[in-house]
Amino acid sequence: MYDHIMSVISSQSATSRVSEVLSRLDVMTADVIWHHSTKTEPPAERLGHLLSFPVGVELISELQSINADVLEPDQRLIYAHLWERCVGWVTDRAAASASGFIEAITDPPEDRMFTRAGVDIADEISLDEVSIATGLSTNKAATRILIGRAFAPEGPLADTGRALRDGRISWDVACAFVDATTGMSDELAMAVQDRVLPRAVAVIDPDTGAGCWRTRAWAVRELRRAVITVDPDAAAKRREQAHQRRGVSISFDHANAMAWITAYLPAHEAMAAYDTLTALAATLRNTDTANDPDTRPRGWDTARADAFADVIRSAAEHLEATGALPSVHGHTRIDVGVIIDLPTLLNLADHPGELLGYGPIDPDYARILAAQADTWRRWVIEPVTGHLLDLGRSRYKPSQELRDYILAAYPECSKPECDRHNPGLEIDHVTEWHDDGPTSAANLHALCWRDHLAKTTRQTSVRLNPDGTVTHTTRHGLTRSSEPYWRAFADNITRDQDNTPDQDDTPPF
Repeated sequence: MYDHIMSVISSQSATSRVSEVLSRLDVMTADVIWHHSTKTEPPAERLGHLLSFPVGVELISELQSINADVLEPDQRLIYAHLWERCVGWVTDRAAASASGFIEAITDPPEDRMFTRAGVDIADEISLDEVSIATGLSTNKAATRILIGRAFAPEGPLADTGRALRDGRISWDVACAFVDATTGMSDELAMAVQDRVLPRAVAVIDPDTGAGCWRTRAWAVRELRRAVITVDPDAAAKRREQAHQRRGVSISFDHANAMAWITAYLPAHEAMAAYDTLTALAATLRNTDTANDPDTRPRGWDTARADAFADVIRSAAEHLEATGALPSVHGHTRIDVGVIIDLPTLLNLADHPGELLGYGPIDPDYARILAAQADTWRRWVIEPVTGHLLDLGRSRYKPSQELRDYILAAYPECSKPECDRHNPGLEIDHVTEWHDDGPTSAANLHALCWRDHLAKTTRQTSVRLNPDGTVTHTTRHGLTRSSEPYWRAFADNITRDQDNTPDQDDTPPF
């Protein structure tokens, strides 16, 4: 403090120096007194003071100094609310950093652009680097960049970003503003913001900071109404843009060996599909009642799920029977791989199995799938000797035997954390064919089409290591190596065996 005061005195005229010094002393003294008093006042009063405290590093420090164990339940709610303000502030800074990286690139690669609602967010190579650096999925990384741009001081939703940083709205509500206005012109986006934001922040007292946030559900409803009001044609435009994004995705419930299939369809097609599944579900429920009148039929949701699986299975069988199913990697049928070690297959052990593209599954489930040889491709793990397949430089395309071997050695894309699997994989020459790279097991691995394109356009580089792992390096130097798929599977079995109590009748596997 002394050094700071002296610097002020030495840099100004006599009259202004005295005035400035007294002013600075008043501010610093008040700050010291406030911190001292808040450290000693009761938790309820201290939390009340923190509600009006600016969101940022100092608020985080104050919250960290509070012993939450001594707080009453109502005080814990305020404590949690204050932390959520900090979460919004920090996430906003992270979004600004992500968008700042994209804006700082002076030589973006000429690659496919990742777009949302017709808005170019970033080239896929640079977006992938943001995803790697932040640990977010590609979609979430794109959202961060989009939010960082919208909330920037010169962005169309600068006021929304400021309200977020001030703790007047939650992160979810702030994101709802971005979702509602993406694809609109800056002028229209600001018009929507001006209609909804004042009511969104009005529930928090600007002086005391007291109040409860609006919910995301409220914001989505009000923003939707505002969008239609400021631009009646927006609904039609957004519907057309959304139609271009229609698709089917999968997400996993690993804890229960289940998964969700989600279809994003035009509303009328979704309703038609749902009504059809409901009609088929009624047939299944009637069959249940006919087979066992004394037992309640399966539930409607369960029956619709079973009907959906039956429809897909029947379609696949029809395509295969008619020869309409396209050939993928030399095979004209859809195979889903289940991996199981020999002792577990023979019911002599209970090691976890593996469902390609999904992950670990329990041994009973693995045995059930392995037994269904007409539906599932089964890999049984057992000790094998080295097997070298090498075509030298006589041909570019690998033989069917070599192709099957590479896809078995790399059942998933070799890029770390990419879980794309066959049939979405492509065989890649680590050293390119035109650079004298041989078509051999020592120079081949598997990549999904997206990562294969990035490697081919030299936006990423790839190195095949002696242990079979693959090292990927991005154009900005982020380097990661894949885990050896089969070794990781075998190591897990080995650890299970190491933890098995010594018994005379333990099978020697």
